[in-house]
Amino acid sequence: MANEQRDETCSLRSPVRAVIFDCDGVLVDSEVLGLRALQMALQDAGLEMPMESLTRFSGRSHHETLAELEQESGVSLLGNNLDERLQLHYMGLVRSSGLRSCPGIPELIAALKQKSIPFTLASSGPRQKVLLSLRSVGLEPEFPDFISGDDVSRAKPAPDPYLAAAAILNIKASDCLAIEDSPNGIRSARAAGMQVIAVTNTYKREMLAEADFIVDDIQKLAISKTGRIEVI
Repeated sequence: MANEQRDETCSLRSPVRAVIFDCDGVLVDSEVLGLRALQMALQDAGLEMPMESLTRFSGRSHHETLAELEQESGVSLLGNNLDERLQLHYMGLVRSSGLRSCPGIPELIAALKQKSIPFTLASSGPRQKVLLSLRSVGLEPEFPDFISGDDVSRAKPAPDPYLAAAAILNIKASDCLAIEDSPNGIRSARAAGMQVIAVTNTYKREMLAEADFIVDDIQKLAISKTGRIEVI
């Protein structure tokens, strides 16, 4: 069960040697655009669904999302190049609406670099989408190597993305901290054996209760002089 947000400083239960970020909703404020692109792609296939009914797919891969919706609706989704349509809609929305990094992310990355704490990201999204998001907010140079949904056979909530991300850092998964914004992402990181901090950028606190800590602002994370990551 996650700890409630407190006024005093709280350290994680054990030191961490690396940080693994989720992308959408943690690094980049893109969850709404991603869901809107999904909604538009479904409309192309003749399936009308309200945005609120699609939030349960946050953190899931495009393929798994479309497969589940196809099974539920009886509408053919996987055979209509809908994955490509989804990506095109997302690119169009980014161009028209723009993207920004989530508050506090540039500062946290700078602090990790200053303390020589390695970091990467683990996303269920396609590599092309992740690269577009990172490039749009100026974060691409910070993540020369990362894990996308194209790199694993199972997306979140399976542990595969986080296990693969730990592997590219050459650090044990149990020594890594995951920063997430969705229930599926939290389950993925915990299944990989990681400690998890959840940020309420996308879901309310009660939906994130499986995380070790929940913060309303990424700027609540601090790195001590000894390199410990703390919730303040």
